[in-house]
Amino acid sequence: MHDDVSAQTPKELLKQRLRENDPAYRYYKSIFNLTGGMIAVTDGDSIFDANTSFLNFFEPYLGASLEKCCFPSLLERVEKFGYVYDGYQNKRWFETVLEGEKEQYRIGVTKEGTLYTFNIILNLLDASDNIYIATLTDVTEMMGYKTVLEEGVRTSILDKEEAHSLLAQHNQAIDVSNMVARCDLNGNILYVNDSLCQALNYMPEELINQHVSVLFFSDSEIMCKKETWTGLENGEIKKDILKNKGKNGEAHYFDTTLFPLKNKQGKVIEILSIRHDITEMVKAKEEAIHTLESKTKFFDQISHELRTPLNAIINFTDQALENFEEMFEEEDTRDLVQMYLERAYKNSQSLLSLINSLLDMAKLNSGKETFAMEPYNAVRLVQETFDNCSSLNTNRSVEYRIKITIIDMWIDCDSLKFRQILVNLISNAFKFTQTGFIEVRLTEAGEECWIEVEDSGRGIPSQKLSTIFEPFEQARVHDQGTGLGLSIVRDYSQAMGFALDVRSVEGEGACFTLKAKKVEPKESRNG
Repeated sequence: MHDDVSAQTPKELLKQRLRENDPAYRYYKSIFNLTGGMIAVTDGDSIFDANTSFLNFFEPYLGASLEKCCFPSLLERVEKFGYVYDGYQNKRWFETVLEGEKEQYRIGVTKEGTLYTFNIILNLLDASDNIYIATLTDVTEMMGYKTVLEEGVRTSILDKEEAHSLLAQHNQAIDVSNMVARCDLNGNILYVNDSLCQALNYMPEELINQHVSVLFFSDSEIMCKKETWTGLENGEIKKDILKNKGKNGEAHYFDTTLFPLKNKQGKVIEILSIRHDITEMVKAKEEAIHTLESKTKFFDQISHELRTPLNAIINFTDQALENFEEMFEEEDTRDLVQMYLERAYKNSQSLLSLINSLLDMAKLNSGKETFAMEPYNAVRLVQETFDNCSSLNTNRSVEYRIKITIIDMWIDCDSLKFRQILVNLISNAFKFTQTGFIEVRLTEAGEECWIEVEDSGRGIPSQKLSTIFEPFEQARVHDQGTGLGLSIVRDYSQAMGFALDVRSVEGEGACFTLKAKKVEPKESRNG
């Protein structure tokens, strides 16, 4: 557990973020590691962080812990005007530098018997409490050449001031993200870092000099609007969620800060964008919304499906009870009561089937459904299931037939679940076939066993083929049934490793195909 953040000083917060290797500071560190000069973050005593050049030079003095190294102990006392050290002019070394009475101050450092001279600049780190960026420029070789030294120092100071101006602006933006890009005021991309390229599947050279519009899907996106650029040119910082287009056309979402970079005169010269990838979060939100909508639709549909047979049962039994006494005296009343009871019974069967289907779905969704997978003779399973479903054929206009051209073929399956799949497909065919045929076929297709159920019924509209296996989805609004049978067929098939295909022409029929891998017979395995 961390200490209460609100009770920490800015200095303590900075230390904590550096210790924890905060992503923002990793990016900041990668920037100053590219700088030729030596840079350190210090409060005048402790050194909180430093770039590679600084660490390499002062390695003999730093010991095991960077922060435990005392900055003043690194400075050599040189009795010459302009060289600062702790106690110079009765002040702390950094106080003298911060007064800025000269163009630059120098420090001396002895290493391996040689005195090195550095120009030093201190800049207060934005949003920190008395923490400075110390920049050291090696001018040892220039000390003997006064004219060259003065010009070099002057140029160095100007360059460092410009660099620190940009660095300070980078630090403000880095708090948001570590995916970075820069473009000019015409929208031409000048720089993209590796993180952003990897996220969008681009190489840097594929984006450099391209217009920013290459990363967007349409002219309606924020970075393609004129008012956005007008605000940026006026120095406005903008934050928004950008939808970017990857190299392969995929969508990426970024929490983005657009930051105008200014020169010393305060004129905006470039636009810096800092992105934080929130694609997974956006997709999770969309998925959650879709799930909520699906659940709402599910409960609406299931409440309707449950109420329909229940209301029928209640109404028919109520009518039967009203005529109960009369049925003992009148034959017509007995026939009427019998009809009511038969209809109530039929709706009870429908309700039971619906509840059983819901329980099957609940088990699958909870992961509690188990499958007893063993080798079975598919020929026997298909023939037995076909025979058991013959009672469903109550229409003499429909020819119910089977076609098996092989003696046996073995597959791994749960025999009960396999039978249920086949029963659901056959009963579904009977519901929507008034004339013609229903044919069950078993064929060998290379290394696979194909089980097909084809009918000459009403078929499935082409726009429904992609959703027909979803719960409560039906080919037509007023189709009979619950719309759960094909969903269970799909889920059981996937769980047992079967492929499931459907083809259909509306008005001509449909064909559902199960594809299972052939296996060795059980006897061969035991042998």
